[in-house]
Amino acid sequence: MKMLRTYALRLAQADMVFWLMPALIALLLAGTIAQKWMGLYAAHQMFFSSFIFWVGPLPLPGGYLLLGILSINLTLKFLLGSEWRWSKAGINLTHLGALILLVGGLLTALTAHERYMVITEGQETPYMYDYIERELSIFVDEHLKYKIPFDKLPRTLSTLPFTIEIMSTCKNCEITKRAETQPDEFGDTALHGMAQFMALDPKPREKDPEADLSGLIFKVDGLDATQDGIYVAIEGMPAPIMLTHNEQIYHIMLGKAQSMLPFSLTLLDFVKESYPGTDKAKAFSSDIIIKDGDLEWPAKIEMNKPLRYKGYTFFQSSFERAGGVERSIFSVVENKGRLLPYIGTIILTAGLLLHIFMILRRPKKRKAS
Repeated sequence: MKMLRTYALRLAQADMVFWLMPALIALLLAGTIAQKWMGLYAAHQMFFSSFIFWVGPLPLPGGYLLLGILSINLTLKFLLGSEWRWSKAGINLTHLGALILLVGGLLTALTAHERYMVITEGQETPYMYDYIERELSIFVDEHLKYKIPFDKLPRTLSTLPFTIEIMSTCKNCEITKRAETQPDEFGDTALHGMAQFMALDPKPREKDPEADLSGLIFKVDGLDATQDGIYVAIEGMPAPIMLTHNEQIYHIMLGKAQSMLPFSLTLLDFVKESYPGTDKAKAFSSDIIIKDGDLEWPAKIEMNKPLRYKGYTFFQSSFERAGGVERSIFSVVENKGRLLPYIGTIILTAGLLLHIFMILRRPKKRKAS
């Protein structure tokens, strides 16, 4: 117990910050520079969203580890090393505000999700899509039956009335033409749909994971001679793969991971304002209706003026115009710790101002004559 207190008191010392700051600055510089070659997402995952990252055989502390030690230091300093008297109230408030900022950052890192919505003018939807994650969806008569993350696809799906065997997958695929003279890797197994003329070869991931084209090749067995065989599914394919069994229709499709809001949005009107004499967007906004159960009310989402509702923040990020149809694209951020940075900043500012006020009120020492 005595040894534990000794370690706790050491971690509570102010000089721990001076040891941690150079490491944090070096990590920030390395992660920022690495974005040029690795891309934003990969650099963030490697340097900032990790406890340890490897440079060759050398393990180095990541953002989670360094900020975790800093959080422990501030917590112990606040609880064990604070002088609980009025003259130190400003310093104590400042420490508390900094601690709340770190807790808010941790909560954001662990729970925040950023997705997007695409809504056609005049239509209603509750669906959001992930920027990074992909999934395989199987519908039975237009009802979702299975939703499997791409990274967790099993070798065999045997819970259906037929069997699906995953032959190969690629997170970023290159589509190549299946040559007639090319030796058939599947032997006498029949090829269906795009698999008749298309092959998938893995290629290096893009710097921006959103630009990756995921795909898989799978084998169906247990239906009939016209449907058993090899199929190719790629992200964003124009139509799902359709299979039939006992008058039921199975739709198989690969795409961005989908989730639902606890309410829905209807896009009434999309408005784009252009610079005079050009088609370049100066501003754009969307008039929407929020539908939450039996409740409905109008709202507007504009550039730099997001909409916040039930813990979700909607940003007007982009738009599409094609064939006379307009679509709004919203970034949707769910952040349970959204208020903590504001609270922490207010407390920290109040602490600094109180500390300065206390210093100014101290009686000046008279010089000895």
